[in-house]
Amino acid sequence: MKSVIAVSGQDTPWPRTPPSPINAGSAGRRVGVVFRAPRFGPLRLRRNAGLEDRVAFTLIELLVVIAIIAILAGLLLPALAKAKSKAQSTSCQNHLKQLQLSWLMYLHDHNDQLVPNKDGDDGTGKWVSLPGSWVEGNAQLDVSTTNIQKGTLFPYNRNVTIYRCPADRSTLIADAKVPTTRSYMLDVWVNGTEEFDPYPPHIQRKYVALKNPAMVFTFLDSGNCDSGCFYISPFGYGYPAESFWLNNPGDWHNRGANFAFADGHVEHHAWRYPKRTLYGVPVVDPADLADLRWLQARVPQE
Repeated sequence: MKSVIAVSGQDTPWPRTPPSPINAGSAGRRVGVVFRAPRFGPLRLRRNAGLEDRVAFTLIELLVVIAIIAILAGLLLPALAKAKSKAQSTSCQNHLKQLQLSWLMYLHDHNDQLVPNKDGDDGTGKWVSLPGSWVEGNAQLDVSTTNIQKGTLFPYNRNVTIYRCPADRSTLIADAKVPTTRSYMLDVWVNGTEEFDPYPPHIQRKYVALKNPAMVFTFLDSGNCDSGCFYISPFGYGYPAESFWLNNPGDWHNRGANFAFADGHVEHHAWRYPKRTLYGVPVVDPADLADLRWLQARVPQE
């Protein structure tokens, strides 16, 4: 093969002069890359050499960094938890607001009649909200939202998620891994079971009978939600249960609960004493009694 003498004086195996890297098209571009490559090689070598000269972190430095991270986490996590709790409470109040609007729309469509809130034994020993009530069934037993959808309020808002508080951690009796489908109950004194009708302040069936709707609670998040009917004894009539929690409200919103009222507004109330999930328990101390009296003052009055 004929050799071509390069400009440097060295022999090359090419049978012809290599094309110019500027004007030779794609072949020239490939040759150009070969020509430029040596220029970048030393840069890469120098960069790698610089990395090798660095000193690694000492154990003390690592421990200091970890300690700083732990301190920051300790400062931030409570604030994040409080923000999450506040967001859940706001969402809960929104759910109650929508339920209360449905409650008001129902009475406007039914000649001022309050939505039924009846419960009792279904014949099998289970205590449930009965057909025709705002909801049916028992939240601790229902494995689906069917009994919510059967309720007389459901046509006014067909979103089943508004029936459960996002902070509620209650689960089914039959399966502790399955959350309940409902967190909210409705005050027994607003068109509740007829059993209490003969006793003052009597079961209220018409909206016009509510003397001060802004002071009458309707829906609340309950710590022992079962049927849809929240039982509470009125105060001042001498009833044996007036110092007992029959049902218990929830306390998972910074040890407080959310309430809807008959005039349409919702509010949060902080408890003085932690609440329980038992039924028919006496008050524990003056703080717990003050909580009960606060709620009893918001039962319909004669």
